[in-house]
Amino acid sequence: MATIKEALAALLALQEKDKVLDARRKAVDAVAPRVAAVKSDLANEKKRMDAAKAKTLELEKLKKSKELDVASKEEAARKHGLQLNEVKSNDAYRALQAEIAKEKAAAGDVETEILQLMEDIDRSRAEEKALAAELKKIEDFAKSDLERLAAELSHAEGERAAAQAARDAAATPVPPEILRVYDHIRSRGKADAIVPVVDGHCGGCQINLAPSMTLEVAKLKSLAVCESCQRILYKPEKPAAAAA
Repeated sequence: MATIKEALAALLALQEKDKVLDARRKAVDAVAPRVAAVKSDLANEKKRMDAAKAKTLELEKLKKSKELDVASKEEAARKHGLQLNEVKSNDAYRALQAEIAKEKAAAGDVETEILQLMEDIDRSRAEEKALAAELKKIEDFAKSDLERLAAELSHAEGERAAAQAARDAAATPVPPEILRVYDHIRSRGKADAIVPVVDGHCGGCQINLAPSMTLEVAKLKSLAVCESCQRILYKPEKPAAAAA
C-alpha cells in the first residue's frame, strides 16, 4: 500500500497531467464558438440576400397589380366610350365623358406609379446582384475557414486524447480513496486540488494555518486538507524529494 508521501508525489504528478488535459480541453472547446461565428456570419449574409430577393419580388408583384389596375381602368373607359353612341340626352353624354376622363386620368396616375416602380425594381435588382457577389466571397471565405477549423479541431482532439491517456496513466498509482478526494476538489472548480504549505499559509486560499495543521502536513501520517478551502496540503520538500 502506498505511503502518504508516495501518494502525494503521485498526486502532484497527476495534477501536472490534469493541467495539460485542462488546456487541451479548452483548446477543443474554443473551436466550436469560432465555427458558430463563421456559420452565423454566412447565415446573416444569406438572410440579406433573401431579403433583397423578396423585396424585388414584392415590387414586381406590385407592378403587375398596377398594370392590371391600368388595364381595368382603360377597359372601363373603352366601354363607356362605346356607350356614348347610345345615350339619348346631353346630360348623360356629358356624364359619360366626365367618367371616361376620370378613368383615363386615374389610369395615367397609375402608369406614373408603374414607371416609379420600374426604377425601384432596377435599383433592387442591382442591390441583389451586388449582394450575390458579396455572398459568393463570404461563402468562399467561410468554406476555407471551416476547413481550417475542422483541421484545427481534429488536431486539438488528438492532443486531448493523448493528454487524457497520460492523465489516466498518472492516476493509476494514486490510492482510490485519495483519488476520490482529489477528483471531488477539482469537480468544485479548483484546478489546483493539491497545494503547498508556504510559510505556514495554505498555497491555495492563503489562509494562515494552525500550527497543529502544519505539523500534521509535515508528519505525512495522513492526508491533510485545508479547513478553509478543502485543498490537499503538502510540504514542498517532502514530495519533491520523493519524486526525485
